[in-house]
Amino acid sequence: MNRAEVCARIDQAVQGIANEIEEFGRQIIRVKTENPPGDNYRQCAELIGKKLKEFGYQVEYVTVPEERLQELAPHGQGLERVSVIGRYSGKQSHPVLHFSGHMDVVPAGEGWSVDPYAGIVKDGRLYGRGASDQKSGIIASTFVSEVVKTAGFRLQGTLEQSATPDEETGGVAGVGYLVEQGYIKKGKTDYCVITECLDVDQICIGHRGTLWLTIETEGKKCHGSMPEVGINALDKMVEFIHVLNTELKPEVAKRTTTLPVVPPACRKNTLVATVIHAGTKVNTVPDKCVAELDRRIIPPETAASALAEIEAVCARLQAKDPDFRYKLQPTLAVDPTLVPDDTAVAKAFMASGEQVLGRSPKFVLSPGMDDQRYVVKQGGIEQCIVYGPGPLALAHQNDEYVELADILTAVKIMALAAMELLGYEEI
Repeated sequence: MNRAEVCARIDQAVQGIANEIEEFGRQIIRVKTENPPGDNYRQCAELIGKKLKEFGYQVEYVTVPEERLQELAPHGQGLERVSVIGRYSGKQSHPVLHFSGHMDVVPAGEGWSVDPYAGIVKDGRLYGRGASDQKSGIIASTFVSEVVKTAGFRLQGTLEQSATPDEETGGVAGVGYLVEQGYIKKGKTDYCVITECLDVDQICIGHRGTLWLTIETEGKKCHGSMPEVGINALDKMVEFIHVLNTELKPEVAKRTTTLPVVPPACRKNTLVATVIHAGTKVNTVPDKCVAELDRRIIPPETAASALAEIEAVCARLQAKDPDFRYKLQPTLAVDPTLVPDDTAVAKAFMASGEQVLGRSPKFVLSPGMDDQRYVVKQGGIEQCIVYGPGPLALAHQNDEYVELADILTAVKIMALAAMELLGYEEI
């Protein structure tokens, strides 16, 4: 049977269960898994696990021990961190292809024209928080084995699925924990696909690095009517941010890359202050001001080199002004991740994409970090790409949605790639 005939049967199978795919999507959108703090993880994991069991997977729930919650999920208010893993065994134990997506979403916020947790379908679009980022990827990968079976084929290798928490706050208690515990590792896992939203016609081979920092400036509290007897910590922070914006920020932005980071405007280093807190009352000069910074990093720079530049700014300010007292604390430091575009998994998705789309997908890098780094750097698996159907431009936006047609397209591409990587036979 030639590839075109196989593709036609996969297409027919997807169309035959399109309504079931849509309904499953509506169901998991309705589970409000906002992070922080990390609500309803078990409910969502069990919903996914139930579907995987229905499709013949062996299902396991992996829970972070309570004594490690503060370490791995410090902003999680002690709430449970649970992942679901499914294993669909073929005729052979290897090769193993592992799909992994995160079930947590950022808070919906205000300003939506639809209920973000109603699972509304309108004009061919599934709306809701997480519809794009990135429950769409979980929806698509969950149906891969069922589509292959419905099309009349049997996978020879082993297909795995995981849905994890906490990617939106760093992923340490999600994919990071699965890698640490050996669920995903070199020698056990041959290929891995992170189903993050990078658009249905793009294959992601890496991401920019990330450095998150908290800086606290210290002053001396006094009455607002007598500011000269105190030291205004907010003024010190304003001075610091001014130097960042006028000196360091333009300098780091000059450093660009030819790597295909999307959108093209992100093919450079970035630095932005995103959070600031100071003061307790209008007539009291604050003795403390806290700000948070977001620094994105392109290769060959590292999180350590980016931190050193910000430390140098603080040192210069302190040398000029003895009253500039500060504490600088990195809260997340992730180096850029990049894998080759000629691995077997990358080639399989490229070929499958060409077959389904009628054109070649683009290789890209993500502007933000994702769980790929754990698989590549800690798990030692170079055969790891990112592929998912959600539109990247709608991640974290109001009225977030995914085209249902894109989910179906992604299922087809994932199924054909799985068949190529794992081998298959007619039933």
